[in-house]
Amino acid sequence: MCLAVALGFVGFGQSVAQERVDDVKAAVERFVNSRTSGSVDEFAVAVEKVRALADAGQPFFRFLVAVYASQEPLCGLDDAARDKYLAEGRPLMRRFADGGNAMAQYLVGVDCLENRSAPDEARGWFERAVEQGHALSQNALGMMYFQGRGVPRDGDKAGEYFRLAAMQGDANAEYNLGTLYYSGFGVPQDDDMARRLYQRSAEKGNSNAMNNLGWLYQEGRGVAKDGNKAAAWYRKSAETGNADGQFNLGFACAHGIGRPTNYREAAAWYLRSATQGHVEAQVNLGVLYRDGLGVKHDDIKALSWFAKAVEKNHPTAQFFIGQMYEQGNGLPVDEDRAFRWYTKAADNGNPRAMNALGTFYYRGKGRPKDYEQAEAYYRRAARLGLAAAQNNLGMLYLRGEGVAQSHALAAEWFVKAAKQGSADAAFNLAMLHEYGKGVEMSHARAVELCKQAALDGNVAASDWLFHNGYKAWVSQIQVDGRQNAKAPGGTGK
Repeated sequence: MCLAVALGFVGFGQSVAQERVDDVKAAVERFVNSRTSGSVDEFAVAVEKVRALADAGQPFFRFLVAVYASQEPLCGLDDAARDKYLAEGRPLMRRFADGGNAMAQYLVGVDCLENRSAPDEARGWFERAVEQGHALSQNALGMMYFQGRGVPRDGDKAGEYFRLAAMQGDANAEYNLGTLYYSGFGVPQDDDMARRLYQRSAEKGNSNAMNNLGWLYQEGRGVAKDGNKAAAWYRKSAETGNADGQFNLGFACAHGIGRPTNYREAAAWYLRSATQGHVEAQVNLGVLYRDGLGVKHDDIKALSWFAKAVEKNHPTAQFFIGQMYEQGNGLPVDEDRAFRWYTKAADNGNPRAMNALGTFYYRGKGRPKDYEQAEAYYRRAARLGLAAAQNNLGMLYLRGEGVAQSHALAAEWFVKAAKQGSADAAFNLAMLHEYGKGVEMSHARAVELCKQAALDGNVAASDWLFHNGYKAWVSQIQVDGRQNAKAPGGTGK
């Protein structure tokens, strides 16, 4: 969650009197609120206005842009200019703050928090401004308590300060408070209240709220599930330059959420998000290049995007690079390097990498066979819900490799995997039912499971059905070409 703020304006003496008060107020509001709402395009325009005033010699605007410059590259100040503006502005802002000006108190507080590593002093200035009902400072204090920055993390206090600002109609405070209700931090978890607050904020132009509304509609939280509305809100957010909105719109295009699948459009939105540093967009754009979906197949470009994500220690990107080394896609086959990348990904919690490591040990790829190590990795991934690992663990129990043989335990893991759509697990479970191994003997259940597996593309299941008298059924599905579509490997929000 980013710091979401609202602005109350009080004049700053002669430096502000030279501009019309309404114009100055609008410029500052646009700068601060667009920064925190995720609207990158809006923020770029706002920065241009503030920079023009700062370059014209306005000390207030020089201090404003300098305070945020260390966190916002779009402010466009080099270190020398930033230090100069801060040195010039600090005495002036301190005088206004000591004199009771709430805006100056807020800006001095931000300077203490972001540039001087003085959170206690920052909190003191925010509290003085809050006493005057300053919404910007109410949000700043709320974020300090939400993040536990210089104070103990406290959802109750965060909600208290966000609510004060939201009661003034501040869009960013409504967004922040909505996020508390979404997560249930400091307030009762309430998807409907989150949706209401996001809606109010989004209608005022907050692009983070637009994106989160899209997510609620996609998941059916607090509202009826509606892919069309999800995609529409993602688009509104994306068109403001919001990196999360761009990623989620790309994901909706790639997975046919609220619209027909369109990988070309997905790639375009992923690219816009990825160039802003959005790590999930970088990974998913790499997947499109790897698989040639919506873009020309290019393993080198795929690798370059995975590498960008790896710089941020992204486990899925680490796994994909391991795959490229294992399979020789865009890289020479190198099982040792594949193993090392899979280990990095597994250590970061990626279940697919854990499953891959299990298979390396099971097959003895680049290292001696070790069924116990294979079992350990398969089990870690299976417990995280990976269907392929659950099936693999079931096979170990079926064969008694690395574990004591147990058809009953094999069946338990096959059931878990089959419920997630694993065709291999469904076929394996069918064979246990056919011969009554660890489960009730039932030819009817075996046929049912084999049909499920065959529809999902399992050739062995189709062959079994054909040789057990279900030739017409097998022939029909071959004619129809019925097989469940598989989405490309990627990551969603």
